[in-house]
Amino acid sequence: MKYFFVALLVIVAASCENDTTNGPVGTLSLKLTDAPMHYTQFMSASVTVDKIEIGNSAHTNSFITITNNPMKYNLLELVNGMTSTMANVEIPTGDYNLMRLYISSTEMKMVNGDSFTYNMNQDGYSGSGMMQGGMMLNNQNRSIDIPLDHILTISNGSMSEYLLDVDVDQSFVLEGVNYNNMMMSMTGFTFMPTMRFVDLSNSGTINGTVQDIDGILPNATISLMHNGKLYTTTHSDENGHYAFIGIPEGVYTIKAELEGYIMNPVGNEHNMSELNMMTKDTLSVNFNMMASN
Repeated sequence: MKYFFVALLVIVAASCENDTTNGPVGTLSLKLTDAPMHYTQFMSASVTVDKIEIGNSAHTNSFITITNNPMKYNLLELVNGMTSTMANVEIPTGDYNLMRLYISSTEMKMVNGDSFTYNMNQDGYSGSGMMQGGMMLNNQNRSIDIPLDHILTISNGSMSEYLLDVDVDQSFVLEGVNYNNMMMSMTGFTFMPTMRFVDLSNSGTINGTVQDIDGILPNATISLMHNGKLYTTTHSDENGHYAFIGIPEGVYTIKAELEGYIMNPVGNEHNMSELNMMTKDTLSVNFNMMASN
């Protein structure tokens, strides 16, 4: 009898363990993209992400790891709608409201061969306190705490997609910049994380081209404003194309800027008005430029 009850307890314990391991789950997909920098002297601006966790801030022990495989991402490859999947995992059902991002180091490589690194494990994050969207630099555990705009409820069989958009221009703060015969040099940089985090289920896309009477215009800066404040920026590529992805519902204004050019009063009438973004919508906005002199 004693051995029978011991065996029964082992079976029950194993059953409970299997219930925990094989309980109801939903899928979480996390993608990475970049609001590109306006400098053309760089081959790469990279971040190394060591780990990502998600949990509920009201329950300290609720955090689970969705990836702990260190990955290095060149953000300059993830522009104008290009993304990289950071995680695509099944997680237990429940309510989540906070994601933790652990970035150990960043690196910049210039086309002239110069290379610079900034190690957060040694130097900590540059800056402190609240960032855009309520994000917090947590130097205590070397993480970036990202609150979700709305509680993420994972139900059995559900699918949730989120986008992490890093602003390279604002995050990689260059130091000792000097120009000699149009060539740029620098002494290093600090990393000050600036990013936005959006739910792709209720966001849309804005894309288009920038051109003048002679053809396409690369390297134009396109700025998207929301409630009178800059929301995000991008730059037209070598084909004059640009794209914003992960733009939440709302009303926006948009403009294009390029040194030596202004927006042509003719052909930009649609751009001068407000843009109303709806869920899963795609807005096409092209810019017609003219020489400023």
